[in-house]
Amino acid sequence: MMKFLFALLFSIPLFAQKPFYAHFRYFHLETDNEKALPDYAANALGVELGYTKNVGKHFKLDLSGSLSTSFLNSSNLASSRYEIGLFDQANTTNMDFLTRIEKASLIFQNKKIKIKLGRQVLNTPFINPQDGRMRPSAEGGIYTELGSLSLGYLYEMAPRGTMGWSSVAESIGYFPVGVDIDGKKSTYAGHLTSVGILMAGLDQKWKGISYKFHDLFVENLLQTALISAEYIISIQGGKWVSGIQFIKQHSLSDNLYTEKNTHASVISLKTGLEFKRWNGSLNYTNISAEGRYLMPREWGKDPFYTFMPRERNEGFGGVNAYVAKFSYAIPNWKIKINPSVGYFDLPSVSNFSLNKYGMPSYTQLNFEVLINASKIAKGLDFQFLLANKTNQGDTIENAKYIQNKVNMNSWNFVINYRL
Repeated sequence: MMKFLFALLFSIPLFAQKPFYAHFRYFHLETDNEKALPDYAANALGVELGYTKNVGKHFKLDLSGSLSTSFLNSSNLASSRYEIGLFDQANTTNMDFLTRIEKASLIFQNKKIKIKLGRQVLNTPFINPQDGRMRPSAEGGIYTELGSLSLGYLYEMAPRGTMGWSSVAESIGYFPVGVDIDGKKSTYAGHLTSVGILMAGLDQKWKGISYKFHDLFVENLLQTALISAEYIISIQGGKWVSGIQFIKQHSLSDNLYTEKNTHASVISLKTGLEFKRWNGSLNYTNISAEGRYLMPREWGKDPFYTFMPRERNEGFGGVNAYVAKFSYAIPNWKIKINPSVGYFDLPSVSNFSLNKYGMPSYTQLNFEVLINASKIAKGLDFQFLLANKTNQGDTIENAKYIQNKVNMNSWNFVINYRL
């Protein structure tokens, strides 16, 4: 802890001016389970230190690394689900002084094209930072943006909650692996092969419709395509927004992660109103029962309209999800309040072919408050999130289907300070 604080204090004057930058982050995370089950709590303090510099007319260099440490933690974090992700899930014995090279990229940009080569942080429907731990997921490869078209090839990953870099195949399995279709613990971690990921995206607007097409091809594992469209109608003082997403996925080989000739289909719908100070929406997602929808949780959060922080619907088939979201802004105080509530109807925990993680049906209630504290210090913000999940399914009287999953509260308090 003292080593970390010394490094932190030393970095403040150095990284408070260009071309240097810094992102300081404090995270308190706490899980309250049922009375008979253990609770968990963890605190983490970290910083990303970076350097960005223009090189010539069209090139830019972006380099950064992160440091983090923990304190005042529960003694049994190895059996926690959320708290252990604040540190290094690849080496749970080390929580004192964690380091990671986060960005190391060369960027070329002119009026028509932007090319980023090296280690970077992407934000796409399937691969994204997934802000819910100390550091985001990062990727290594080449990513090109040409107007509304994007193309990429990725060969390495640094999943959130880990401190090292690994190949695309080796990055799958740092997080809980669930069970295979026979109910036995999955054994794919460390036993997959792939030369990498090919990505393509198209984001366009046409006659008042915003539409997207994104395709993710993971060699030797799976291919996933997303098509979405959103239509906006102006109304007095605001707008009415409706959207539809369709995802189709199929496996590319028979391996320990996917079975050959398996498929999954997802449809997600949204309709809502947006005004200057508030907005609200009703959302629905169906994952077909033809197979599990799979997307490594190490790479990003679900792209569905029904996504709610602190839970996923990846790894399931035969799902019906219903979510209402609301947001209210208080501009004078720079505060945004985001409550949401959802009901997620999942297959039985004993239906292993459609329920990878043994998650029962549940209701979830989130209450989030975001505060922009730039009046106190430029670059300072606070986040509070309470996520409550309540069981609505059959847990067959087994605690493993309850602990860290349902009948629980997840308390999150985050401070970010960017220089």
